[in-house]
Amino acid sequence: MRLQVGVIAQSPMWEQLLAQEGVPFQFISFGQIDDSAVVIVNRPLNAEEQRQVENYLSSGGAVLGFAGHMDGVGGTTSRREQIDYLLADHDEIFPDIQLLDLSVMGEIPREANCLRTQTNTFGVFAGSMNGGYAVVLPFDPVAAMTDVRVANISFYATRERLPSERVSVVGKGEIRQLLRRALEYLFRMRNLPYVHVWYYPNGMQNIFCFRIDTDGGSREEVDQLYHIALQHDIGMSWFVDVKSHEEWLQHFAFLTKQEIGVHCYEHQTYETYDANLKNISKAKTKLQQVGLSANGFTAPFGIWNPALARAIDKLVFDYSSEFSYLYDSLPLYPSHGTETFLTLQVPVHPICIGSLRKVGYSEGQMKEYFLRVIDEKLLRDEPLFLYHHPTHRCWDVVRTMFRYIEEKRIENITMIDYARWWGKRLSYHPAVAVDGNILSVTSKKSPHDSVWLRIVRPDGAETCLAPNETINMELLHWSPPRKELSPPADLRRIREFDPRGTLGNLFTTITRKLSGRKATK
Repeated sequence: MRLQVGVIAQSPMWEQLLAQEGVPFQFISFGQIDDSAVVIVNRPLNAEEQRQVENYLSSGGAVLGFAGHMDGVGGTTSRREQIDYLLADHDEIFPDIQLLDLSVMGEIPREANCLRTQTNTFGVFAGSMNGGYAVVLPFDPVAAMTDVRVANISFYATRERLPSERVSVVGKGEIRQLLRRALEYLFRMRNLPYVHVWYYPNGMQNIFCFRIDTDGGSREEVDQLYHIALQHDIGMSWFVDVKSHEEWLQHFAFLTKQEIGVHCYEHQTYETYDANLKNISKAKTKLQQVGLSANGFTAPFGIWNPALARAIDKLVFDYSSEFSYLYDSLPLYPSHGTETFLTLQVPVHPICIGSLRKVGYSEGQMKEYFLRVIDEKLLRDEPLFLYHHPTHRCWDVVRTMFRYIEEKRIENITMIDYARWWGKRLSYHPAVAVDGNILSVTSKKSPHDSVWLRIVRPDGAETCLAPNETINMELLHWSPPRKELSPPADLRRIREFDPRGTLGNLFTTITRKLSGRKATK
């Protein structure tokens, strides 16, 4: 049987989401529906198409879709309801889903039995349907992933006061986790192995990158941070606030084994294409004049908008990184409406040492926060991409993070190296079939030797290996099912009203706007 996902309607975003996961997929006609292990219903169905999906389910098939598109299939109905977020609550099917921010008018399936909304009612259906299996979502993943609203969002911590940052309203990284778990669940229910292209080079468990936005750091602060990097053999990705360092810009050329990228000239993101193009182009030119070729970009304050994206595309960067579009996830090409941009987004965790300082954390509490984040990301296979500013110092916190990465034996990588490897990963499109314990793997293009496959058996055991045309699963070494991450019992409190946090975010917003006005004068 083909271990592929069939998608019934052409969709650039679904193509991206499935390529991001690395699962074999095809856009199919209804005449091909029986050839797929899982079918994604990503548009409304007419009566004949609904009948064919029901027949496919009755033969043991599996379906994933939005309730608004699945209406009527197997008797499915839904109700319209505001959904602020979804989260797991001792959920057996999706136990490690954290809080998934949506802020949409959704359509909740009548049969919903897992993942609770802000009203503590179930929002997602996962289980048997019409003789087969289905996962029915209360939101359209395409609409959610192309939503570019931003807001100040609080992030979980064990302390009373919570750190926050202005990020994407929709938790796009958590949507990826939900879709990943939904696909794994549906393959498992069909008693089929789940095969996808692994997220990291050479089968590595994970990778660690430390991004630096220089933001007016002094030469002494830059050198201190660089010295710590050398002590721990860490290659960091430095994004230079060019105007602040213009008198000693060439100093960055002497940082060995480090990546240098563009942050800005004026420390501001603008609403217009021309202003962004001028600002970024000036910074890139200044770096080139001192012999620095910058191929990565990060926007001031992590702010992303379509005008910025068009300017980044025009100046031809290998990637950019803005958490107001995407955070805590795998790389993705940003989309807005029907427009998909050319520059890869490489996301980071948006909370930094400065975020924790703002809410009064001690260095000990900062260490606790970041070590917990690292542990969670390891359990969820999310890249360990963190960021910092030299002006926030806290050097012992940085050393603690580096030591913990060393203890966990996680490989260090720069953002440019990961972005370029990701391009190699995306070029590999395997087709996988299973017959008993034998997997057959074919592709039009041979994979780069650093691109591996991950296989998860229905019992949860897994392995990672370089692709071969024929794989005998009986001969592979299997790791036991991994421990699942359980959300904190008090996770909901991060979306409760916090008057101190609201005032602090308002002050930060006003300060940034004032700095922007100053920069335009």
